[in-house]
Amino acid sequence: MSSSRGAVVARQVCRALAACAVAGAWAVLGYGLFSSGDAQVWGDLEAGGRGAASIAVYLPYLAMTLVVALVVLCGLVGKPDVLWPLVATTVAIGLFSFWVSLQYYLFPAQPHLWASVAWCFVADAVAAASLAVAWATSSADRIQPAAH
Repeated sequence: MSSSRGAVVARQVCRALAACAVAGAWAVLGYGLFSSGDAQVWGDLEAGGRGAASIAVYLPYLAMTLVVALVVLCGLVGKPDVLWPLVATTVAIGLFSFWVSLQYYLFPAQPHLWASVAWCFVADAVAAASLAVAWATSSADRIQPAAH
């Protein structure tokens, strides 16, 4: 196997790992948001708090789910050199997870949310590391001329 062929395979593996990590990050965050919460605490929230959670957290999560699914699918079967959709989605998931972590009123109502946000950050870091390796492999392959 030539070094160029090896670099392509390494890039594909790293991109597939990043796509799986992105999917895992999004899924674990969704688990924390939608797992059975404490009905008493949800009932104690005023209507404005429930409405704010719906608009600020749950609606964006549901809207972004289709985009994340499409990017993950493209990351698994698309061109190996196209990394920017996965990079953008990894950054978006990190920012959204940070946003969720700032919504302190959700955590008493959703007891699994702290762990889900933490695991989301871990999976997002795995995706970022995999993308960095894929990018470095791609850059190294472009710098070194192919042997004839």
